[in-house]
Amino acid sequence: MKWSLEILQEASREILVEALINLLDKMGFNNVEKIENPKEWGVEILALRDDPIAGFEKYVVKIKHEALASSQDIESFGEAIMRSKADKGIFLAIHGFTKDAKLLVGKEYKGRMITWDGEKFIEELNAREVPVSKELLEKIERKREQEKLEERRKGALKVIKLDVPLLYPFSADKIFDQIVSLLEREYKIKKEDIFLKKLTLEVLAAYIFSWSSQMDENMKDKALVPSRDEIFPFVSKNGELEKRLSKALLESGSAIKASEVRVVESLTPSEAVLLVKSKLAEDLKVSQSSIILHSRKKVYIPQKAMLDLQVGANFAKGRVDLKSKEATLKIEPLPKEKLIEIAREECRNLLGEDLEDISLNIKDNIAIINGQVSRFLFGAAVHIYSGRVLKRKSKMRKEAILSEVSDRYPGGKVISFTEKEDKAIIDVLTPEGIVVLEFNLENGEYNIKVELLHPYNLAKTGKDLIESNFDIKHLKLGDFKVINHRNIELLLESEDGKVLLKADGKSGDIMDYFVEISPKKARKIILEKYSGWRIKKIEELKDNYKAELENDRLLLRISLSKDGKILEETDKHLKEEVAREIAEKFLDGKGISAEIKEIKLDANWQVRFAGEERVGEILIEKISGKVLKSEIFLTETVIEEMYQKHVLEKFNDKNLKTETIIVHKEKGYATIKLSGDEAFYYAKLDLRTGKLLEEDTVPNKGLIAKIKKLQLDAKYK
Repeated sequence: MKWSLEILQEASREILVEALINLLDKMGFNNVEKIENPKEWGVEILALRDDPIAGFEKYVVKIKHEALASSQDIESFGEAIMRSKADKGIFLAIHGFTKDAKLLVGKEYKGRMITWDGEKFIEELNAREVPVSKELLEKIERKREQEKLEERRKGALKVIKLDVPLLYPFSADKIFDQIVSLLEREYKIKKEDIFLKKLTLEVLAAYIFSWSSQMDENMKDKALVPSRDEIFPFVSKNGELEKRLSKALLESGSAIKASEVRVVESLTPSEAVLLVKSKLAEDLKVSQSSIILHSRKKVYIPQKAMLDLQVGANFAKGRVDLKSKEATLKIEPLPKEKLIEIAREECRNLLGEDLEDISLNIKDNIAIINGQVSRFLFGAAVHIYSGRVLKRKSKMRKEAILSEVSDRYPGGKVISFTEKEDKAIIDVLTPEGIVVLEFNLENGEYNIKVELLHPYNLAKTGKDLIESNFDIKHLKLGDFKVINHRNIELLLESEDGKVLLKADGKSGDIMDYFVEISPKKARKIILEKYSGWRIKKIEELKDNYKAELENDRLLLRISLSKDGKILEETDKHLKEEVAREIAEKFLDGKGISAEIKEIKLDANWQVRFAGEERVGEILIEKISGKVLKSEIFLTETVIEEMYQKHVLEKFNDKNLKTETIIVHKEKGYATIKLSGDEAFYYAKLDLRTGKLLEEDTVPNKGLIAKIKKLQLDAKYK
């Protein structure tokens, strides 16, 4: 199709820019590019050309899509040419240029600015065979289709010539649009469903008179007589009416668009004469004989328009009072039988079967009609006034789909059935593998979406992979499921445990796996690693097995991962009775007679003992049983006896009494205070050996002795 003004005027700015770039390219320009910010630069296109005469030239192009280009537009483009440092500019104004603009180009920009109007642009486009874009052609086609539809919707109108003028204008198009708007607003009927079958215009015959009064030569005017009850004797007092009468007096007739015109003659011409003279005589307070009528002209006054409409499968009547502009409608809902028949017809057209088991519910001007045929459920939403099918929906029944699958794959097993929007996807297990079928629920058509490997083949691949890498044997396929109609999840099982495999159903590649050995297999793996040990207990947790082992000497706690791969010791230590035996043997070796009071396990075994002469603690390495450390202290009784004996031998003070004895285990000594007949005796003794580390005495009488005693009490506390 060639370019034309009609096509050009429908083109958007974006389409014009693309057409211009194409044209410039064909005209020998190179490096033609669209400007990213045309508002900022004032131009849409930049183009370069190597002219054989002028040499290398830089062009900029400006487009004005609407209205005429003015002299101000020319000046702005001239500035844009300078700002762009271009040699020349092309100004395309689709609607042309004003006279001032043309003069300015010739005076100021001659040789630097080339002007193209729409016709020149079309000539260049067609000469160089620049194609009209598909988008633009579709837009033109849509516009023409719309115009044809509008013409059909008003096809009942024809031009009717009237023998006298119309006093007020009449537009059938506006009346039709008013009724259409009312139907759209009040009944939600779509505009394209409304067709005009007949428009009848009713007009009232009225008479215009020019008159004057013999009683006053300045008293003259025009009068309008539409009816006996409505007479306008002084038209000049109503400016709008006077204009309309003046125009009507100049016209001999009129033409309108309608289907039919009905003329209402409420008065004869003679009756109009009597009424106007009578009215004027009354208003002017003169006799009728003094009123002179100079001329009379008949006119029509539009009164009402009556429309017969086809509204889809229905009919309606509209009425517009042309004086008040008030519109009224009369339309009844379609009978239920008609609505059902419309739904039946839709079903036949779509599915080729008659609808049965029909139900109908009406809500908000919409009839919801549901039913079924042999293989499908069918529903339609039908407008109760126009009969327009607003929505239809067919859905193949599940049992029909399964029957279709059974016929296509005898012996096949449906393992998954998923419905999503207007599709159903079915996974079918066949002897060859899994077939994924996609059904169109609206029409029952289906296709093979993908074919997947048989689960047994995937299971063999998975079995070989797992058994060669994990201590788990004799795996067999227990169960499987298809995920997202693409991947297959398989459960392999044996006495050794179970494996969950995820595989690509198409390629057979293993995507992921999860191995979980059985408690029996876990016990076997542990005992193989720890021969000579006995399992006291084993506990299965979420991610691992926890086990407690023992032998004659030790206790061992271990963790085994669920896949049997990671075996870790979490704790290992001597049994308590073994640690006790080691402590007792140690004390025997030291010649210490004592009883073990407490034994507990921390980082190592801690043993606390107590005897008549010795108390203390022994630290035993928790696994090897080696004595790491021992703390052995004399008892308070021994300390007391030793010091009393010392004082008796050294000071010969026989009547000794122990006042205090304080043990400082952390410091390794004890302090003691004795009182005798002559003095007080203070000492510090080594807890381990009983060796006297320090000693002081003070007489028990005298003021100075008392002061010293206080000092020694503080020292040996």
